[in-house]
Amino acid sequence: MGMTEHDRIAPVTEQNLNALVERQRSDFRAEGEVTYATRIDRLKRLKALIIENKTAFAATTKREFNDARSYEFSLFSEFASKVEAIDYSMKHLKAWMKPEKRSANKPMNFLGGKSQVRYYPKGVVGIISPWNLPFGLTVAPLTSALAAGNRAILKPSEFVPETAALFAEVMPRYFSEEEVAVVTGGAAVSQQFGELPFDHLLFTGSTRIGAKVMQSASKNLVPVTLELGGKSPVVIGRSARLDLAGTRLTFGKLLNGGQLCLSPDYVLVPEELEEQLIARVIHETQSMYPNITENTDYAGVFDERHFARLKGYIDDAVAKGAKLTIVGADKTRASENNRRMPLHILQNVTEDMQVMHEEIFGPILPVMTYTDITEVPNKVEPRRNPLALYYFGKDKVEQEYLLHHVPSGGACINDITLHYVQEDLPFGGVGASGMGAYHGPEGFKNMSHSRAIYSQTMIDILPIIGARPPFGDKFRKNIAKILGAI
Repeated sequence: MGMTEHDRIAPVTEQNLNALVERQRSDFRAEGEVTYATRIDRLKRLKALIIENKTAFAATTKREFNDARSYEFSLFSEFASKVEAIDYSMKHLKAWMKPEKRSANKPMNFLGGKSQVRYYPKGVVGIISPWNLPFGLTVAPLTSALAAGNRAILKPSEFVPETAALFAEVMPRYFSEEEVAVVTGGAAVSQQFGELPFDHLLFTGSTRIGAKVMQSASKNLVPVTLELGGKSPVVIGRSARLDLAGTRLTFGKLLNGGQLCLSPDYVLVPEELEEQLIARVIHETQSMYPNITENTDYAGVFDERHFARLKGYIDDAVAKGAKLTIVGADKTRASENNRRMPLHILQNVTEDMQVMHEEIFGPILPVMTYTDITEVPNKVEPRRNPLALYYFGKDKVEQEYLLHHVPSGGACINDITLHYVQEDLPFGGVGASGMGAYHGPEGFKNMSHSRAIYSQTMIDILPIIGARPPFGDKFRKNIAKILGAI
């Protein structure tokens, strides 16, 4: 039974939110085993939802970006790639669900003892999604949750109310409310949502809000997956092909107007290559996005609040001595209602600038220089634990040095962001950029309870090894074999 019109317009309260969780949990418990067939059926329904509603969702997102959002970018990043992810999950689901044999300790293994791990659904999963990819970053974690056999309750960002309302309208056509439900509302509802007694909670958003979500979830000891972002550095090695690095850096930086959690945040380049790299980035920006402030392939800054935040970073950096180059336009904005901000390159950046300590999430590119690769970890450290590390170069020693000395959620060599769309790789952060992962087998396991199961025959083993009181010489000798003289 899906949501009724009354359900959708009824005010959201803590009481009815808790009742919704309890309804899903009650159905989950009554269901018992969540079979392979059931999971495949749910994934197929999610795939159908994507394919049959892509146009409506893409148009809605475009409106919520003040009409400054590429329709083609939406189709690929939020729809096509998610269909591919569902197909991948369906292809591998049977193998993921199989119990894993594990070794039993001696002498139990000689006497019939058997160990295994089985992956069971956790139950009810809460998913809080952001505004920047409002469809894709809702259905991506939902794919992992359904593959693992869970029920789910979705809370789209309050900053994309049209998208949230469309989810609430569309979802009941494909899922009962007891399978997948949608909750809409503002900041107060989001706060209540984070305090619900889920069996797992996944949040995608800023590090600051992620810390609050984790604190809210702790009230019910709810395990969390946090996908937070951070300041992902691009390190240009001396062995890099600068033309390739410049092209891919520019493409990655300007995707969705720089409003992606994996957007390259700043660049570290050998000082003698700085001007060459910047020249390439300028060339590529003008080539990919001619007349950038009117270009329909280019995304605008989401709202005036974020535009003002980005302008504040630029003004602060320039006031403190940064060199500013605006690419593709004469000034920061073409007109009052046009939020397609051109690329702003900042050189001579210093640690006292705001832009070097806040996730940019927009088309600003600070450039730092170094003379030796060993300087790079210390330059990254104030912006520690980014979601991604990007390295361009052919020097394997240098590459391994960075991988061992610069912690990050993931890494991409000689490209930008593409590790995200490799479905067989986990996607997640570390420390300030998050915890836990989804995508691939790790997403399935993250949304499952890894249950240890040990089974024994009717043979009573403990007396054989002397491990039942009264303890005697036999037991002491067995311990001594492990610990030495006792």
